[in-house]
Amino acid sequence: MNIQTLTVTVSAPREVVFNFFADIENLPKWAVGYCELVTLQRGGWWALTAEGDQTVAIDINADSGVVDLRSGHGRERVSLVPIRIVALEPRLTLVSVTLIDVAGLGAESFSRRCRLLREALKKLPVRFGGGELHAGEPTPQLLELGLN
Repeated sequence: MNIQTLTVTVSAPREVVFNFFADIENLPKWAVGYCELVTLQRGGWWALTAEGDQTVAIDINADSGVVDLRSGHGRERVSLVPIRIVALEPRLTLVSVTLIDVAGLGAESFSRRCRLLREALKKLPVRFGGGELHAGEPTPQLLELGLN
């Protein structure tokens, strides 16, 4: 199974960053290149993505900073993208996004998703007035937080 975690720090308070990710209508604003549009249809959210129309849903827990994004082409083929929002300082927040290939996308499709996510996360520091994308091996600070 393919799993890839990408992290970015942004120069904004945790609750501002959490509220941004917790609003499903902001998905096209941060998942640029993957999600073009989110609409509410027939009682559920749908996204126009690089992989076609998909159902999308978000489960959140503000206390723990959890935003779990679920998307897929049907109820049987749903992908989970766990997102964690962690305050490092009053105006410095860590965003950790994990891609998990539970739907058996294949190496090429999974690699494409990872590339699109990396490009999207690179733009978050601009949106929040500063920050940095952290790629590659986990840093000791991330390991201490249990994010690797």
